[in-house]
Amino acid sequence: MFNVGLLEPYREDTIGRPRLAIPEPEIVNTESSYVVADVVDGRWYGNPKCKFPDRFVQYLVAWEAFGREDNSGEQFVMLEDTVIETLGNLENRYPAKPRDHRVVTQLCVERKDYTKI
Repeated sequence: MFNVGLLEPYREDTIGRPRLAIPEPEIVNTESSYVVADVVDGRWYGNPKCKFPDRFVQYLVAWEAFGREDNSGEQFVMLEDTVIETLGNLENRYPAKPRDHRVVTQLCVERKDYTKI
């Protein structure tokens, strides 16, 4: 429950701070696409008692030309073709973070290190 009396009306910004312009997406295969600046974090998402595909790793993605407030959680399937190198950087920075098994496989193939597969 929420007390409606605590709400205040919206007020326009009187200071005149500039608003960030939202960049236009790139069109790839008739679908809009944004550029990934960095993969910030990874976490398990879903019911802990379930297994793949009901439980998966969700990556916190920072988008190019957007602020921190626009970071979003994305599955590996959505990032698969574009950010393998960035996911590798996340693995190097935070080796204890959860990661998708497909990321590990692709990184090992690219690095020709078949001991982890």
